[in-house]
Amino acid sequence: MMLVLLNPAIITSVLFFSIPLVAIIGGYYVKIKRMELEKSGVSEKDRKNIDFLLQENEQLRRRIENLEQIITSIEPDLLSLKPLQKENNLQKQVEELARKLRNE
Repeated sequence: MMLVLLNPAIITSVLFFSIPLVAIIGGYYVKIKRMELEKSGVSEKDRKNIDFLLQENEQLRRRIENLEQIITSIEPDLLSLKPLQKENNLQKQVEELARKLRNE
């Protein structure tokens, strides 16, 4: 009995008929799931949340571009931190920074 099931002709026949059946059943399954998703849809509340998040994302993107532009326009020596030795040195650094920023 076991030798009959291992016969290549029988295996080929079973595969020949089972592959299309699996494809048909799988196609119906995908179609049903797609219809369920379309039926559920997106609620109005979810749509408003999505729109809000898209607007906020655009605003944040513009803010980041603005910050990048500001940072890249500053002179490199203004970005470097100098070690503080005294209070007077800090005051001089602040005055120098303010003077350079006014000139731009």
